[in-house]
Amino acid sequence: MKALKHALVIMDKPKHEQIAFNRAQQLAKALADAGESAPELQLKAFVYNEAVTDAALDVRDQTALKRSLTRTRKTWLEEQVAAAQAKGLSAKGDAVWTEALARWTCEAVESNAIDLVVKTVHKSKTLTHTPADWTLLRQCQAPLLLCTRKRWSKAPKVLVALDLKRKDRNHARLNKKAIEAGCKIAALFGGEVHLVYTITVSSVLSDLDIVDARKLQKAAATQAQEAMEALAKPYGIPKSQMHLPLGKVGQGVNNVAGKIKADLLVMGTTGKTGLKGLVLGNAAEKVLTRAQCDILALKP
Repeated sequence: MKALKHALVIMDKPKHEQIAFNRAQQLAKALADAGESAPELQLKAFVYNEAVTDAALDVRDQTALKRSLTRTRKTWLEEQVAAAQAKGLSAKGDAVWTEALARWTCEAVESNAIDLVVKTVHKSKTLTHTPADWTLLRQCQAPLLLCTRKRWSKAPKVLVALDLKRKDRNHARLNKKAIEAGCKIAALFGGEVHLVYTITVSSVLSDLDIVDARKLQKAAATQAQEAMEALAKPYGIPKSQMHLPLGKVGQGVNNVAGKIKADLLVMGTTGKTGLKGLVLGNAAEKVLTRAQCDILALKP
């Protein structure tokens, strides 16, 4: 995991619990306590109100209202910056007028040296992320930490989801990157790293009489175990912290996360551009939809 020099923190609205900001400060403090360089926290408070574009208001009134709303948010943000600085952390803030939070963030990442984006996760009652979350997961090229209200334990458990099915260099790099990030975070907080890969067997193959589904699963499990052990060896991760559930990917990964009471799920998401960038891939979508802990999504 490369050094974190600049972390862009998407602030929650005033009067709301500052989940992302608190997690960013927790991470920065842990780095500082470990004698490493803590990142500069770039706090962004997004401001937008449809009333400003009301046709009943003339341009002058619209401009005045926009300035007033932005100034109020900026004053509040200055208090948050001061609070972080009082803890010995490097921080600065800015209020941004836009309703396109995700698009603005992706563009900011591309034009600036941003090493991490931190945001509070938002989900509906059906566990589906909001459009902003999905846009960031699909298109943000910097590592993205989506934070939940769940507080990390004193010795957090970090679950790294691997993709052992694809053998290309891109996925091999992403697996290694995910393990390194998981180990780095676990080491900072005195936690432990677990690895998970879900073994799936096509229902089409299972339904064919000429194929022994159990034999197929056993062979897949053996190959996956060997591949996982080879990946884990340089990091000293014991077999007891390696998990190979059977079934559907999203369900398998999140069942393990629940079983070990994971505080953070680390996984790679394929970086794509254009129309292909509108999807993460079936497996990643299912894992992220069901995740009940913090998520660190990494691009190759």
